[in-house]
Amino acid sequence: MTDADKAENPDLKPSQPPKASGRGHPFVSEAQEGRPVCEGIIFLVVLVAALVAFCGYTWAATGLVSVAALVCGALRLILKDRSPWKVRSVPFDAFISFGLGIGLLVTYTSIQLLL
Repeated sequence: MTDADKAENPDLKPSQPPKASGRGHPFVSEAQEGRPVCEGIIFLVVLVAALVAFCGYTWAATGLVSVAALVCGALRLILKDRSPWKVRSVPFDAFISFGLGIGLLVTYTSIQLLL
């Protein structure tokens, strides 16, 4: 802060450092969200779905990812803050999960109807 800033606004205080978690480093919200085990399970589901799609069973791969998204949305709604799958708020996470699950199925079905 310069002397000119102080002369214009004497109540101006210097900026505060970020809040620390007690160990001297800034608080990171991602450390409080989700669990690596759940993220690993979703990673494996997506990996299996990619392999299934590569083998030519795109309907099964789409179904796997859709069911995984719907299950994550249901877990988030039922368990709320105890859910192993957290990104933002409960309504946001549930909306995104259900939207992805239903959207994938609707999109896949509509493409199949066009063919």
